[in-house]
Amino acid sequence: MLNALELLHYSHKFRDRLFAFYFEHSHDCHRLLTDLRVLHTANIRQILFCYTDQQLLRKLELWNRSGQNFLPLEVDEEELRSAAFMGRLQRILADGALPLVLLPQETHSVETREDVIHCAVAMGADKVFFPGPGANLKFAGRNLSCPTPRQLEEAISQPSLCNYHPDELRFLATQQALHKIEMVRVEAEPGAVFREVFTHFGSGTLFTNQYPDILRQAHESDVVDILAIMQPYVREGTLKEMSEDEVLNTINSFTLYTVNSQIVALAALIDYEDCQELAKLCTLPRYQARGRARQLVLELLKKSREAGKRGLFALTVSDNVGEFFQQLGFEACQRDTLPQAWQDSYDFERPSKSYFFRFEDP
Repeated sequence: MLNALELLHYSHKFRDRLFAFYFEHSHDCHRLLTDLRVLHTANIRQILFCYTDQQLLRKLELWNRSGQNFLPLEVDEEELRSAAFMGRLQRILADGALPLVLLPQETHSVETREDVIHCAVAMGADKVFFPGPGANLKFAGRNLSCPTPRQLEEAISQPSLCNYHPDELRFLATQQALHKIEMVRVEAEPGAVFREVFTHFGSGTLFTNQYPDILRQAHESDVVDILAIMQPYVREGTLKEMSEDEVLNTINSFTLYTVNSQIVALAALIDYEDCQELAKLCTLPRYQARGRARQLVLELLKKSREAGKRGLFALTVSDNVGEFFQQLGFEACQRDTLPQAWQDSYDFERPSKSYFFRFEDP
């Protein structure tokens, strides 16, 4: 179930942004109209590109009578790249309308898709969505919700292990690299775009640039983001919930892992006598299994050692996370061997296991 904090977080993040949608089949646009209305209500601007369909136009006409503001625009292939047409789109968006660019059926081609992307980029779109079936990229039995360039190369070279046609992957990878814009393949099913935009888990496959990864100290302005990233872990019971005030009061304890300025992982260091606790370790689902949690923990081990502590401990209710800690050199330990100050405030009814990393004497 969507958490209100997630909705607030992503509504604020994408407010006034511009998304473009290319519908290869008009019935996919039919299925996602409610999602598109929700985005419009959240002040996310959109340009829809779809092939002419009279049934769709009749439906939009009825919706417009009830207060919606879809504006169909017929266009030929040459107009799609013209400055005059883009100026017209800018005026429509400025008026708060939702333009539906109607492409003639005879232009159903790779070149038309390229023209659509060119138009979206020229208009300053932040993302281009490609709704359709089989949007979740799978390679060698593994879901790749945000594939790296290397993973794309492997999938293209081994088509028998991938559910995407190599030409489709090659097109998306080439266009993304050329235009430096995020592209998203998403299922053409009601709710799919909503989940992709407004939840941590997403619902499709994101093709994006490889931006510099940065580890940094948290700031007060990060509180809402930190709470939003922790929410899925709180819901599944692997993290204890924190209030906004609690995060704010301990903000200096958090270290953040960011990609393109977006927080994708975080953890906190909490002082207990001559030790520290590694707490609140979590990663956005789309960015898991990339080694980022590992880099974050290694950075916190370095900080703790430089602070002169004798060791760093961590607790988890997840066996997989416990194995992760052990792979990094932590050793399983009894909770009653941890600092007394920590024991005095901990709920021992919680079914957690503890792990300790002891620093060697210099």
